[in-house]
Amino acid sequence: MPPGEYSEHPPGSMCEGENWTVSVLNAVMQGPDWNSTVVFVTWDDFGGFYDHVAPPQVDQFGLGPRVPLLIISPYAKAGYVSHTVYDHTSVLKFIETRYGFQPLASRDAAASNMLDSFDFEQPPQAPLLLQPHACP
Repeated sequence: MPPGEYSEHPPGSMCEGENWTVSVLNAVMQGPDWNSTVVFVTWDDFGGFYDHVAPPQVDQFGLGPRVPLLIISPYAKAGYVSHTVYDHTSVLKFIETRYGFQPLASRDAAASNMLDSFDFEQPPQAPLLLQPHACP
């Protein structure tokens, strides 16, 4: 989670926030553990924009409006767009499934495990280093 000034929330700069994220991702990809890493980049809210898709009602709270999710890993399927419904507990479900842990609650037990976005049989992909943008 970025420091406040890089959170992309007003009055902060979305550009500076993106550059902070790029710097962290580049460091991870250049680090010694890249071949055993997955990074899930998501946001805590939808930005207030209209969404033509109603949120699924999985319980009394529902899932809320959709937010982006980027999966960055040497084992992520290249160019893949998943149409599976994920929620924030899907990250926990992925960890539980991958390492054989029991669910902590009914919400993560019912979540999608995101394994459709990975190919653990493929050779690890090389890092894709990104360049920061010049911000206004």
